[in-house]
Amino acid sequence: MKNYEINKILVPVDFSTLANNAIQTAIAMSKRQLATITLMYVVENTYVLFPPEASVAAGALLPQLVHDANQNLGTLAKELRVKHDIVVNHIVQSGNPADEICRWALHKKMDLIVMGTHGASGLREFFMGSNAYRVVKNAPCPVLTLPGNNQWLDFKKILFPVRLVPNALDKYEMVRPIIRKNGSSLQIAGIVKRNDPTGLTETKALVHSLRKQIVEDEVICVSEVYYCEDVAKQVLAISEVEKPDLIVITATLDTTLKDFFLGPYTQDIVNHAHFPVLSIKPEKSPDQVKSLTDMASFSRKLEAVL
Repeated sequence: MKNYEINKILVPVDFSTLANNAIQTAIAMSKRQLATITLMYVVENTYVLFPPEASVAAGALLPQLVHDANQNLGTLAKELRVKHDIVVNHIVQSGNPADEICRWALHKKMDLIVMGTHGASGLREFFMGSNAYRVVKNAPCPVLTLPGNNQWLDFKKILFPVRLVPNALDKYEMVRPIIRKNGSSLQIAGIVKRNDPTGLTETKALVHSLRKQIVEDEVICVSEVYYCEDVAKQVLAISEVEKPDLIVITATLDTTLKDFFLGPYTQDIVNHAHFPVLSIKPEKSPDQVKSLTDMASFSRKLEAVL
């Protein structure tokens, strides 16, 4: 992850206000990072859920829907190129939005995905997570999720939670381009579960190590250690007080059945934060990959019955 650069940004769009905010954020980042932007629209194949006769009729409309979307997206891409003097490409796919976004990001080796999120709603969302979370869960690169209808065009104040997970500080290398180009200050929040004396010692060591690296980079930072019962709720509470421009999290994906039903740390923050969240996944060991694959299989089976 050394010398990580943001050269290619993927922006899923649906022509909504939320998507436009993501585009504006991506444009601002593109200008600072000298990155290209790819706008992506996914025509969802929802017709497969209908009776056979309806599926045939809807399936016949799919090429027209893709054609129309391609024209509209091409027009938007051209307007942005002319107005902002940046490289803007576009692609239209059909299928499941989260799957297609992740597949394209992998295929084109994207450095960052920027997208909006409405957060969780309803029983199905409780179990399976929003589209944004599903992208975070499966994307091959960091994902920046933007909540609500606000626009964030720079990231001057960054909240940097630190908790005891594998490779907890790897995310710093990946956020460095943003720090450099925005002149950001960092607030390091060491998060410790209550009644965990070992965790306190290890978390303080992580915070100290990170502060040393940040000082060497001549970045302004402050740090504090927090005790809590629920790590995600603590991070969200800190953000409500500090009102950062960006929250940077290590997006570990809980793999135990208990954690899955209680609601993973990453999912809670992505769905409920009122500020942009940059989710960065650490490198996984072969055992972790197998565990996550098993849980993904279980998730798909559960989704089929909901």
